[in-house]
Amino acid sequence: FSLQPSSIGSNTNNVQIIASSSSSSDQQQLPLPQSAPVILLAHGYLGSRFDLSHMGEALASQGFLVLSPEYPESLAASYDATSSATAIDPTGKPIDRTIITNTLLQHLTNDWNVRPTSYGILGHSLGCGTVDRTGDASWTRVCIAGGYPSLRGPNCLFIGSINDGAVSASRAAGVLREYDFDSLDEGAVRSRSYGKLMRRSALIFGNSNTDGNYNDAPNHISFLTEGTNDAMVEFLSPLLPVARVLGIPVLDFDKYQVSRDSGVTGEVVVPLVVDYFMQMMM
Repeated sequence: FSLQPSSIGSNTNNVQIIASSSSSSDQQQLPLPQSAPVILLAHGYLGSRFDLSHMGEALASQGFLVLSPEYPESLAASYDATSSATAIDPTGKPIDRTIITNTLLQHLTNDWNVRPTSYGILGHSLGCGTVDRTGDASWTRVCIAGGYPSLRGPNCLFIGSINDGAVSASRAAGVLREYDFDSLDEGAVRSRSYGKLMRRSALIFGNSNTDGNYNDAPNHISFLTEGTNDAMVEFLSPLLPVARVLGIPVLDFDKYQVSRDSGVTGEVVVPLVVDYFMQMMM
């Protein structure tokens, strides 16, 4: 389920829900549910509404209604983020994440007549700021590869990696200790043997490495869907060797060009995210 700001309207004609079990050649449009637990996906800087689609599909298959809006910083954005959003906000304020999110949620309940039974939000990188600013203390939050966990409510899962070259999870260590986040064992998460998850939980990839070699741990964009990452690496491939030599930060696309580990990272992270939202919201 994805929505671009340019397609917001007073009806559901521009909203399409695709059954996750349908193949691309045999997709079917489904009606919006009358009620459901709702989860918002917030992509990061230069990301797109497709970045977290693998997590959205897994959540939708468990009964969540998942919304994935396009935000102004997206390379795929279909609008001028510096212009007034008069069609969305009559005051003519510049389009920003808050306006897009609030408008989407208002249309969901007021125009599309969906009654959310609970709310959750998942963000990657810059999207973790959106996670912290959206909703109230009743929302369930998941922050992936962001600087710090959200402390806005009692429910937050923080996921990071020591090998993240853009936002290392080591930055969050003090906050995680101070606010009593339960540290999940990477081995238990990989085997899905963690059982009941605490309201405040954290998984830091690479923490269990005793030899100081964290190169096999996920990098900043390993948490995104494989198709999106592969397309971006192909697009940036002429520039990545130069950036690597000059030490220019490229959000770990240079690391991902070598690791290509979105698939294996998703096999670990997606079930954890789904289990967490199900335990907290259902």
